[in-house]
Amino acid sequence: MPRPAKRRAFYTTGDIARLCQVTKKTVINWIDSGKLNAYRIPGGRHRRVTAADLATFMKGYGIPNLERLLPRRRILVVDDDPDFAGLLEDALRDRYDVLTAATALEAATRMEEFQPDLVLLDVRLPDVSGLDVCRHFLKGRAGGRAPAVFVMSAYGRELERDALSRSGADVFLSKPVSIADLRRRIRGRVG
Repeated sequence: MPRPAKRRAFYTTGDIARLCQVTKKTVINWIDSGKLNAYRIPGGRHRRVTAADLATFMKGYGIPNLERLLPRRRILVVDDDPDFAGLLEDALRDRYDVLTAATALEAATRMEEFQPDLVLLDVRLPDVSGLDVCRHFLKGRAGGRAPAVFVMSAYGRELERDALSRSGADVFLSKPVSIADLRRRIRGRVG
């Protein structure tokens, strides 16, 4: 499995100069003039710019290389049907980094390494119920950022709405899933 690129929380003036193809002095001038928000490292004169502030600045001034700054959103597909999981992966990989898992155990392992922004989770997994996975692992993680969770099932009418809401799932999708609807919902949730 490929190791995902680290997400950066801040950038130095040198990093910004390389991304924007300008000198460090130009970046410092942007900061001093208030065009680019920055903060100073306590006890020093070095400046840092958050990823969000840099993205806003680059977008506002039409500076290219923005895609290098903003990592693609990550989606973990958890479904024991390899054909369905492959269909979702193929449908989403043009815009997102997508990884699949066939069991809850495999999903737990991949969650730690991949750190997805969204999990597409089948309710009926071979080892553990998808609702239990959502309730105890995905949404119940102490201190960690919980991803958005879309649960999917071909047995939607059998599922109690109480069980869905107790699980912490954000969205329920009935199988077969409309790819156009799925893409629209994902864009609305994670971009």
